[in-house]
Amino acid sequence: MKVGGPAPSAYDVAEHYDDAYYADLARRYTRRSRFARRRIANVLSLLPHVEGRRVVDIGCGMGTFTIECARRGAHALGVDPAPAALPAARRVAEGEGVRNAWFARADGARLPLADRSMDVALAADVTEHLDDHTLAAVLGEAGRVLRPGGALVVYTPSPTHLFERLRESRLLRADPSHIGLRPAEELAAALRRAGFEVERVAFLPSHVPLLSALERALARRVPLLRRRIGIVALRPSSAS
Repeated sequence: MKVGGPAPSAYDVAEHYDDAYYADLARRYTRRSRFARRRIANVLSLLPHVEGRRVVDIGCGMGTFTIECARRGAHALGVDPAPAALPAARRVAEGEGVRNAWFARADGARLPLADRSMDVALAADVTEHLDDHTLAAVLGEAGRVLRPGGALVVYTPSPTHLFERLRESRLLRADPSHIGLRPAEELAAALRRAGFEVERVAFLPSHVPLLSALERALARRVPLLRRRIGIVALRPSSAS
């Protein structure tokens, strides 16, 4: 991006998601690295009961949570616009022997789903890649496809955490695709504008053992220890 030029959009950073990007995530998942185990545990702690329910995993990448939901009895659909994502997701699902996991190439801002057709929507490690306009579109689409009373789960890095502060100071390498890091309050406000009722806001730990213990104990009081934000929001039962 040129200095003084327009802020990048979600589509400007899409080239970051290539075969190597998804291959790395797939290796972490299939080997159940400490990072993958913590990520899975964090997101599962936010999800409602999914057995027998229809779940859409928005920005599914190589399919971690589509697969994890299908493993737990959901009818799970993963959608992602990146050409490299879905072949990786299908390979991982096949290798894991998981059924009821389907994948479609689609933009989260234009979901190929009928109104009120899903019980649960998930956006895990997605919103940090979205500009404000695209975020609003994705949340609007999630609200459209969820049945009244359905749940949307958002999981994303917190910009207040020590790691993100070090990235801002260039002491750690920044991720150029993270154009939309937002604090919990800002995300909750965006969800409310999209018509959701925010049921729960959680701060979830990293995979680093000692740091994780500190994050669990102090994140509510110490923003520097808020590694991940988890939000559960509901589509109102009275929604038209």
